[in-house]
Amino acid sequence: MSLITGYLTPNQRRIWSLKSEGLTEASIGRKLDIKRQTVHKALNVANQKILKALEEAAKINKIEIKTVSPTKGYLIGYSSHFDTEAFVTFSPKNGIQIWYKHEGHCKRCKRAKVCRETILEEARERKLNFEGDVSKTPPSKLADILFSMITGEETGEEEQAS
Repeated sequence: MSLITGYLTPNQRRIWSLKSEGLTEASIGRKLDIKRQTVHKALNVANQKILKALEEAAKINKIEIKTVSPTKGYLIGYSSHFDTEAFVTFSPKNGIQIWYKHEGHCKRCKRAKVCRETILEEARERKLNFEGDVSKTPPSKLADILFSMITGEETGEEEQAS
């Protein structure tokens, strides 16, 4: 088992992913040719495992938990070490990711491309779309927009996502 995949089996990851795309338990059951009750039980187990993985990631990184949603695969907290908000996400492809709110120096950062790709993949997996051309938007700003879309909270920025 691995913290990065939230301890989920491949079947649990598939069912959780389909549910996070907005499918009902009945439609997931039809799609996978299994009973709705089986889907329901698998989702309950998956959500408990994701909750545990999110909480463990927060604990390991000394993040004080404010809000957690295993069904949406996120945890919002605060890092006193970095004196900033922290966001922990789970997705079937990226596993557990930890993000710290900051005014990034993305133009000078060697990991900017990796961060951008991970953020865009998180959005794709969640069926979320950024408005307009974001190719020049710094990853730290993309992350703020993405996290506001995931949580449903407004960023207060001009660049909004659909």
